[in-house]
Amino acid sequence: MTTTVTTPNELEIRVERIFDAPRSHVYSVWTDPQLIPEWWGDGTVVEEMDVRAGGTYRFRTAFGVVEGEYREVDPPERLVQTFQNHLQTLEFEDLGEQTKLTQTMRFETTEQRDTTMQYGVEEGAKAGFERVDALLHKIAA
Repeated sequence: MTTTVTTPNELEIRVERIFDAPRSHVYSVWTDPQLIPEWWGDGTVVEEMDVRAGGTYRFRTAFGVVEGEYREVDPPERLVQTFQNHLQTLEFEDLGEQTKLTQTMRFETTEQRDTTMQYGVEEGAKAGFERVDALLHKIAA
């Protein structure tokens, strides 16, 4: 499965991928604290994860602390959260045995978006989604 990364407008980066798994499984990879370290890797520790609108999350990773707030939680189709310097919207589209994930990152300025693109968001997304794929195969087994 391929991961595509596009910039649909001046403030957004969009990442799309079809996963070979049912929507509830794909959604759980983003919302189950037991599964986060499996694909974030590098000894990631979930310190806090309150998956509800207004709830917060905090992960300790090899690259430092990542934290944010959930703005919308609509299982199993939509998740909106703050993530570092942007707002991230995850949309999970049910394709039967497969799920299409559309991840949209919205920035306040074009400069922020361009800087994130330069920091290798494409390679990061592809590597992360490959780990998600491996985890989904493990869940299904």
